[in-house]
Amino acid sequence: MLTWPALLFAPSLLLGSLSLNYALVEPSCHLQTTIALNGVSAGSLALSVIATLLAFGRWRTARREADPSAPALRSREGFIAAVATGVGTLSSLAILVISLPQWLLPAC
Repeated sequence: MLTWPALLFAPSLLLGSLSLNYALVEPSCHLQTTIALNGVSAGSLALSVIATLLAFGRWRTARREADPSAPALRSREGFIAAVATGVGTLSSLAILVISLPQWLLPAC
């Protein structure tokens, strides 16, 4: 259960953050502040990292509980958790990279 947020929610956060940041550029330009842009990016990054850490914790637990002689059904949990950790990490890095220009360049 702890793997699904990183697997589904983190990529959705990435796309949602990108869309909201594009929508908030014009209001930020009129107000001459990037607080809304930075808030969206920071919130998305924080939620994505939390989801990734939950998946990573589940992966570690699944590796500890794994029995080499067990059927493949037990190893599926660890595999899904590993994939969710990778997807969450990639999504978190993408949110960070997408946010770099707004920190380095002015909104207008």
